[in-house]
Amino acid sequence: MNFVIEFYRLREEDGAHATLDRVSLEALDLGAAVEVAGSLFHTLAMPQIPDQVRVCDRAGRELYAGPASGTEATP
Repeated sequence: MNFVIEFYRLREEDGAHATLDRVSLEALDLGAAVEVAGSLFHTLAMPQIPDQVRVCDRAGRELYAGPASGTEATP
């Protein structure tokens, strides 16, 4: 399946977010895509440390959103 992983900063006061990086990838399923997101969190050179990660399908439908710590549970 094709997925898009988006790393972003979240502003708690109003829920606004700023995208730091977006990566397209192929993975077997959503669980594998979330694992890749956790791995990328530790290896990508981003301008800031992201708070959240979102995994979407190619159509832009959000399939997973959560902390970008690399330790989140698989959905």
